[in-house]
Amino acid sequence: MGEFDGKIVLVTGCGRVRGMGRAIAVAFAKGGADVVATDIAPGGTRNESEEGLEETRLGWKGLDSLAGEIQGLGRSALTLVGDVSRAADAERFVAEALTRFGHVDVLVNNAAAPHGADRRLLWEVPEEAWDLVLDVNLKGTFLMSRALIPHMLSRRSGRIINMASVSGKRGTARRGAYTASKFGVIGLTQVMAQELASHGITVHVGRGGAVVVARLVGGHQEDLTNACADQSAEDVFEDGLAVYAQHYNRLAEGSGRIDHECSRGGRGNRLRPQSSPAAVRLTICSAM
Repeated sequence: MGEFDGKIVLVTGCGRVRGMGRAIAVAFAKGGADVVATDIAPGGTRNESEEGLEETRLGWKGLDSLAGEIQGLGRSALTLVGDVSRAADAERFVAEALTRFGHVDVLVNNAAAPHGADRRLLWEVPEEAWDLVLDVNLKGTFLMSRALIPHMLSRRSGRIINMASVSGKRGTARRGAYTASKFGVIGLTQVMAQELASHGITVHVGRGGAVVVARLVGGHQEDLTNACADQSAEDVFEDGLAVYAQHYNRLAEGSGRIDHECSRGGRGNRLRPQSSPAAVRLTICSAM
């Protein structure tokens, strides 16, 4: 019996081979959950400078490959394509999940806009680049939550995990839109937690620091070998995603604040709390 047997988890932003969405979805499946995985395109979206060479090398087919992984674990998978920043798509995701599985227990708002023209000095950021980041990161979190909350209210049960960032706690140059969106996600999560606590629904922030994923490194794996010299770039990716997903699962169980670092000390030491300079920094906390 897995800890999530009989549970249905909906995770947005799952199409990338090195994405947190994929890692979270697989981790829940390993725990016994059936998974609804979404993205704006079957293979997700790439950062401005990415070519997608790794997906090609690995034969990664986006949501189809993820569904195969989940089914290989003996769990059911439903993959859906659409835009979380559009109300009609958010509502469709929820409706199709409920039609297929009958209920949804956990929502992970993980979808994020790709890096692009927003990564400039603030006065150089085009309006459309600003709007894209705020629409996906913040509005998408609102729309997905709004679409699913009535169902959770009817069951007086549910877990919502909103993806934030250390950039939601302090600003960073050339990250104006991203920082604004993540400050907004943390504030929205606090409001949701207060409004839903009395209904048996908990709402949490997932906050990752230097999480080694495709979004962060832009596909340049060679840069990672200096971050963790005794591990291959492939191992660093996998370690970071595995630890991140493990703690998202703890949030889905309703646990409180968890702080860990993934140390440099090799695969066997990657959960050493508050240790030496880390390849992966994880902070996951309650919004209350």
